[in-house]
Amino acid sequence: MVWFLTLTDVAPGQHKMKISMGLGPTEMQPLIERPFESLSPLHRINLINEIRNLGFPRPGDYSLLIEVDDEPLLATSLTVSQ
Repeated sequence: MVWFLTLTDVAPGQHKMKISMGLGPTEMQPLIERPFESLSPLHRINLINEIRNLGFPRPGDYSLLIEVDDEPLLATSLTVSQ
């Protein structure tokens, strides 16, 4: 699975992006943690992330969370059925 993420309006400097997923918000496991740099708030940052061997152990509503510097950017869910 490949995730494309474009960020704008990010303060200059070093930052950390994290994607986590789990069966509910209390069971979140990090899938990707990666540093990136912003040159200015006007800088468009394109992050391409490949996730291999992503498993869904059982059906259910999986929570997905994308954070930048431990601040939520996107929180959504993904329904997996048999």
